[in-house]
Amino acid sequence: MNRTKRSTATVVMFAATCLIGGCGNATTDTSAPKPVAEDKPMVDKKNWPKATPERGLAKGLSLPLEAYMQTYQDTVALDNASRKLQEECMADYGLPVELPLAGTTPPPSDNDANIERRYGLTDREAAAQYGYGLPEELTEQVRQKMPELTEVQVEVLTGHGKPAAPGAAGAAKAAPESYKGKKIHEGGCNGWARKQIVQPTDEEPAFVSELNGQSFTQSMEDPTVKKALTDWSQCMTDAGYAGLATPFEAADSVPHGEGEASQEEIAVALAEVDCKEKTGLVAVWFAEEAKIQKKLIAQHKGKLTDVRTRNSSAVTAANAKLAQ
Repeated sequence: MNRTKRSTATVVMFAATCLIGGCGNATTDTSAPKPVAEDKPMVDKKNWPKATPERGLAKGLSLPLEAYMQTYQDTVALDNASRKLQEECMADYGLPVELPLAGTTPPPSDNDANIERRYGLTDREAAAQYGYGLPEELTEQVRQKMPELTEVQVEVLTGHGKPAAPGAAGAAKAAPESYKGKKIHEGGCNGWARKQIVQPTDEEPAFVSELNGQSFTQSMEDPTVKKALTDWSQCMTDAGYAGLATPFEAADSVPHGEGEASQEEIAVALAEVDCKEKTGLVAVWFAEEAKIQKKLIAQHKGKLTDVRTRNSSAVTAANAKLAQ
């Protein structure tokens, strides 16, 4: 269920590594996002995922645990506030640098629940056009120019020297204690920025994600959900697609790769969504999992409340910084 999030700090470290080893454009990952035209905006909020789906069988659905998850908008605000703080810190040392923007390549879903496809495909319109693939705007990637950091800039930004070149022995050397008489922060400007806005620890969102996965696993064992899945499977058999126990098996039953979806893929995708509508699978599954999540929330109310409070405070501070 988890979405991959790359923070600004990670991007900066990647840039520093590339200065040594040279990352270039050598990639054989055909699933990687495609570059977009230079005339497109760096950040296009129209492509950001909605808080809740606005169409399809999952329209308006939101699971209880989503209230404790970090949204994509939250993530972007926190990353951009960190970027702004790091840039200000670097400027104080007389080493101005422009760091990469967050929010340029949005994920398909707003949070780790991935409600749009949690129970398989739910949007018939998208299935008819893309099969199991994603809209073009979600497979494009804005390629930002990585900052060309000098050795001194890396030291002041990160608190240590440039990373060792790929294949080279030894770790990066420590940064000097100061630069032109000004003490370098512990962890550099990156570490200093993290202290200015206290964010949830890595373990806190991981805990919410763990509960999120737990509820999904438990829901598949629920008798009501099992009955709905059996009905859906029979519907798929009647449509000419026998032997599929779950929507996820339907997705795996046809090849789908880069480029336009095949007619075969689209046919299976449409049958999957139509059978969900006929059997009410999504509504049933959502209702039963929501019950499970409410029980989990009651069991861990204190910890979950702390996670939500810490995230809310961090986002408020981040937005305040960005408004300056």
